[in-house]
Amino acid sequence: MSENKNRIIQFDALRVIAALAVVMLHTSAQRYIVSFPSDEWNARNLYDSLVRWGVPIFIMISGAFFLDSNKKIDIKTLFSKYISRILFIYVFWSIVYCVYTYWGKMGPLTLASELIKGHYHLWFLKTLIGLYIFVPILRTVVADVRIERYFLCLSIVVAFVIPMSFPFLNDSSNDLVQKQLKTFLMSTISSNVCFFVLGHFLKNTMVKKTIKTVIYLLGVLSFVAVCVLTKFLSHRDAEPNMFFYNANNLFTFIEAVAIFIFLKDTKISPKYHQFIINASKISLGIYILHPLMISMANDFLQFNSSSLNPLFFIPVFTLLIFIISYIVTYVFIRIPILRKLLT
Repeated sequence: MSENKNRIIQFDALRVIAALAVVMLHTSAQRYIVSFPSDEWNARNLYDSLVRWGVPIFIMISGAFFLDSNKKIDIKTLFSKYISRILFIYVFWSIVYCVYTYWGKMGPLTLASELIKGHYHLWFLKTLIGLYIFVPILRTVVADVRIERYFLCLSIVVAFVIPMSFPFLNDSSNDLVQKQLKTFLMSTISSNVCFFVLGHFLKNTMVKKTIKTVIYLLGVLSFVAVCVLTKFLSHRDAEPNMFFYNANNLFTFIEAVAIFIFLKDTKISPKYHQFIINASKISLGIYILHPLMISMANDFLQFNSSSLNPLFFIPVFTLLIFIISYIVTYVFIRIPILRKLLT
């Protein structure tokens, strides 16, 4: 990995492509339910399957830095500097999205309920708060590489491998398996915690070339599997089945690992460093604002990813929303109060 003024440029690049992936994910989600079954739904399934690794990558990057033993963070700093900031950002943008989406459409109590729940994409901020709270504990886990490996092996089996059987079991068998997992207290091991620790592990682990080749191949096959299995289960159930879109399946795990390792080991020309760093610094703003840009384009201009053939227009629309979100964020962060809410 190469550093630029104490920044790891590969991680900046990861943030940028993860932000782009999340924009494509939400662009693909437009009309996802109502378009089933059709060629439009097939296109949406294709692109949605391609980018499910976006948020896991963000979590892995956070883990890579917050669990770094060289980064000194005491509990007071953790809460006063990091958790309070994310909580403030969450509350502010939850209000903004709630007002935009529901104002005048529901009563005060329902509005307050939606405000607490937050907009659909703001769950990531709540997840970060939860992960940050556990940082002091997880630091003790990663302090010993043997314990770290044990934790990862256990969490991969519980959070990713076992759940792969759920969509193929009947209801009674599914309930039985999940109840037994909870009985063994395995429900406390989540995919997000695994990704958080995994980011630290992969940052500090050199992967052999032959193993990387296998991981890259499995990453491509995982994308194909998500796309094909989602279509198979959806037609079986006669409605969209999004199980393999969830972060807690082995295919998403493999995709995230492949993307992370590939970018981590990629040499990036210095002439691109400043652009990547600038985009990385406002990646959170892009994440926060892009659903608003999607909604406004649809509400005021009747312009969305179905305005033209989705098979080729979804990537175009994704890029447009990404660029607009980038520009709006870039302008907003020039205002001191908004800078604190978007970076």
